[in-house]
Amino acid sequence: MLLKKRFKYLIGFVGILMILFIAGCGNSKETNQNKEQTQSANLVGAYKSDDQYNRNDDGTIQPNYWYFKKDGKLLYCSPEADSIKDDDSYWYGEAMRGTWKSLGNDEYQLKFHSVYNNKYFTIKAKVDGKKLTTYPTPKSAKYKWNKDTNTKIDMTYNDYMDMFNKAKESEQEGIKEDGYAEPDNDGSDDSSTSDSDSDNTKTVGVLILADAQGGLDKIEDTDVEYIIMPKENTYEIGLGTKDSTLQYTIDGDKVTFTDGGLDYSESSRKTLSINDLKKKYYSSSDDKSTVDDIASDANVTDMSNE
Repeated sequence: MLLKKRFKYLIGFVGILMILFIAGCGNSKETNQNKEQTQSANLVGAYKSDDQYNRNDDGTIQPNYWYFKKDGKLLYCSPEADSIKDDDSYWYGEAMRGTWKSLGNDEYQLKFHSVYNNKYFTIKAKVDGKKLTTYPTPKSAKYKWNKDTNTKIDMTYNDYMDMFNKAKESEQEGIKEDGYAEPDNDGSDDSSTSDSDSDNTKTVGVLILADAQGGLDKIEDTDVEYIIMPKENTYEIGLGTKDSTLQYTIDGDKVTFTDGGLDYSESSRKTLSINDLKKKYYSSSDDKSTVDDIASDANVTDMSNE
């Protein structure tokens, strides 16, 4: 009887240890979650790049600004700046969008891309008090980003967006003046697509995805996946599942695509006019803004070099 009683006590002791271990794991998980939330809160807000990184070739200071939103989205802009050398000259603005995520220890991954061309970047960043350091891209990166430091500033989101939109408008002017491309929200009814439509194939992808899903409202609050395929002039866009994915190519004003829900079969192949799609989903300023935001916020996978 004594042996059985001791055995019973041993089981009870082991049970208590297991409860304490499980509770400890739960507390550890909760602590990690709270720590990650705190670190994310450390990043949220507006930052201005330090002047040592803002000097243009003629000596003009043109600051760069970041804004990190609570929902994991980021914005970057460089407002237009008047040249200090020539009263009639100025440096055009620039605008980019993307996403951020916490890596722990106040370190973050930033993924962002230009609003009007194919430039995209994936870099790491670190917060130390009010200082944000962004690190350079790897040597193998297609587009280069240099290390710089930024300081947190008091700026409302509305004020930032006003500055961001002005930088976008300035960048559009620069694109037009250079003559190599039209801005991606030009809205022209020309029979052929603009150079930036050809470059910014995400926009075309969003248009066909909206058409396939039954409207912009069906995709504007979802995570869109955009893939540059190894085969030249071949892209995929969808909502993260094969059934929602379209594989497409672009030829002038025509976009031809097959449906992943039908195994990308020939029977699912369709060809549409890009200008017709633009008239349907890209004619009003609200629709343009929605399409641009969806395209800019899409998760990008580049398989072109594989």
